[in-house]
Amino acid sequence: MYIAALKETRGTRYELRRTVSRGSGLDYEVLADLGGDPARLVAFTRFGIVYAEELLEALACHDLDMDELDEVFGFLAPRGFEPRAARPRPWTRTTMTLTQEQLILELPAFDRRRMAYLRSGEVNLSRIDEVNPKLFRILVGKCRDEVEQMFLRMERELPVHEARTYVYAVFNLQRHFASLSARIMPEALEERLVDEAFLCEYCALEKNSEIWGGHEGAARVYLRRYAIMHYDHAFGPDPTFARIFQNFMNDFRRHKPRAKPVTPERVHALFGLSMGQIRALSRREFARIFRRKAMSMHPDKGGDHDAFVELLETYKQIVSSKGE
Repeated sequence: MYIAALKETRGTRYELRRTVSRGSGLDYEVLADLGGDPARLVAFTRFGIVYAEELLEALACHDLDMDELDEVFGFLAPRGFEPRAARPRPWTRTTMTLTQEQLILELPAFDRRRMAYLRSGEVNLSRIDEVNPKLFRILVGKCRDEVEQMFLRMERELPVHEARTYVYAVFNLQRHFASLSARIMPEALEERLVDEAFLCEYCALEKNSEIWGGHEGAARVYLRRYAIMHYDHAFGPDPTFARIFQNFMNDFRRHKPRAKPVTPERVHALFGLSMGQIRALSRREFARIFRRKAMSMHPDKGGDHDAFVELLETYKQIVSSKGE
């Protein structure tokens, strides 16, 4: 359940909605029209939240969890309000299963980049698949409308001077540029080229049927604010030291992908030696062999970048298991 804020010519109107399964996907249904002021329908007393009769009548035909309803309206509670005594909840597993991780990896990268930036403020989100999946668990099981309404609420807390940087990061505009500055210093890029990259990504996202499910009207409504953020704001100041410090701290939060096991066949293809021969070598002897291979496979010498990275990672894994 969630409250949707709808911008209209006369102002903002609110609806109480919930995600439901329809056909092969998720959609939403409207539970009640809350009008322009949801606060008039609830009162916060020392006995808990009391709802207006008109709201209770509108919800009478729906099977709702009142505790969940209290959570939805909790954002209206005055400071210091104590909700009704929480019922004891059954223990639930906190470790993510492979099925849950797969569902999260299937989420649109656009949604995951938005969540990652709002939580960390990191500009370089090109490796979003390596971020800890737990960060995105809140997005699973929600229809497109509920996801967009959730981000609308979260983005209200976004500092104004970060608006354009936020758009740059979540639309992954850096992929249109080869320079190193594109990763962390978008303000150093040429304005015209950034605008062209934004239009390209904006149009592609608006037409992405996997995200919008054919609801082109919703795409236009919900994406409009990003065009405003991009064109009506400038990149914020460049506090270089603060950015370096933030990138350093964020490095500890990044999900470290599990290292792939080293197969004897790949070891022989990379080093020309079997695992038995490598085990018989000392670390120093093996390091000499690695340095010779690295010199010949380095990208600066015409080697393939991915093959060089594989060589380095394989060397690290083997050395970490070798004795002196």
